[in-house]
Amino acid sequence: MRVLLNSILIILIGFLSSTYSLKLSPIDYKGSIEIETPKDTSTLNLNIENNNKILLNPESIVIKHISQEVEIIKNYNNNIFTASIYQDDKLMRDNINDLELVSITPSDTEFTITKDNPMITTMDISQKNLDLDDGTYKIIFSSNLINNLDNSSISIQVTYDTGGSYVSALNSALPNTKGLTLYFTTENRDILIPVTRFVVEDKSLTRMAIEQLQNGPTNINMKTVVGDVSNCTYNNGNILIDLPSSYLQYNNSSTEGLLSYQAFIKSIFAVDRYWPIYNISFTVDRKEIENYFYGINNLKNLPNEENNYLIYLAYKINDRYYLFDSKVDMKKSGITDNDMLEIKAQKLFDVYSNTDLSYARSPVPKNIKLQNTKIEGSTLILDFNDEFLNSYKGKNDLRSMMVESLIYTFTTIPTIDSLKITVNSKPLTNFIKDKDLSGILIPPEFINPETVY
Repeated sequence: MRVLLNSILIILIGFLSSTYSLKLSPIDYKGSIEIETPKDTSTLNLNIENNNKILLNPESIVIKHISQEVEIIKNYNNNIFTASIYQDDKLMRDNINDLELVSITPSDTEFTITKDNPMITTMDISQKNLDLDDGTYKIIFSSNLINNLDNSSISIQVTYDTGGSYVSALNSALPNTKGLTLYFTTENRDILIPVTRFVVEDKSLTRMAIEQLQNGPTNINMKTVVGDVSNCTYNNGNILIDLPSSYLQYNNSSTEGLLSYQAFIKSIFAVDRYWPIYNISFTVDRKEIENYFYGINNLKNLPNEENNYLIYLAYKINDRYYLFDSKVDMKKSGITDNDMLEIKAQKLFDVYSNTDLSYARSPVPKNIKLQNTKIEGSTLILDFNDEFLNSYKGKNDLRSMMVESLIYTFTTIPTIDSLKITVNSKPLTNFIKDKDLSGILIPPEFINPETVY
């Protein structure tokens, strides 16, 4: 019996010490990180390409994992780095993933890092991808491959400055002129932008408005969508515009048709600052029509109604910003008729952050918070946090853009015709050079002056 036990023991020892492979149950290593070099002797470190840690308007950044010794990385996932973003030592966003521009495939899941063969990762840190407003930030990248906290992260300073200037709206027309607000489209024909042109009155203002639309914008990167017009008559506040059927562009496509229709309507109704205008009707070849502009119905006696719940966003053309109005999606905004005015104002402000247009930007930085709202008669008081005072430092024109956007936007709430801005319940003072913003603010009459005066 003893001999048999000893024989079994010898066989087991020989088997366990042999090089035979053992088939084990499969294990899911997805998302795990395995570094063959012992943790206490790992020399993995981080390095930024060209060692440039101060960047202006970057699109991407290259970070290298380097090592003085041979290290093998296995079973790492796509998120090699996580990022945190700070502004003025205040944490803005944390645990940001999926910045890598190149996805890692299963065949890439083993990488040998040596002194001459670093692991290179390119990450998208564009302003659009990170959804950041203009400003200076510190971005900290933390490697998920390095266990030693002393060398597992690296930071950079990034400034996003989209440039551009803004021409403030005017409250009065130039001497001996009338201000016509004309609506032109962009090269991409994505929106209509209001532009105020000052002209000497020499005929009917409605005819002048159409003539100026036909003349087109002075900015070569804008386009007019108003061409031939047979006649325009004004009769006690009723406007009749007759179009020639020979001009096919009005009825050529849904985009062109809608833009042309809106350019007529908005530009003519804007004349009501001088003349009463109650409605607009369209005819073609002097005949009434039920459908035109590629599918628009009801083209008779279109009423001059208030446009409620608009938000004013910024569109950049060349190096200049223009404000334009965008209709708020009432369902998405959550605004209802039963909401108190203060609640409507808060929901309308939230639209600034929730609006995502590829061709436009919100004039209000995302770190600005609306702390409180209050109604005094027909004046809405908006109280903001300290970040309001830090926005657009050194750029009075862009500060004007933000303030004017707020004024235009919130006076589209029914019964609200003026605005007052406070910061931590204190009047807004010394925010824009040579402008007193501490009192009641009303919408400026002439938006986006075409020429800088």
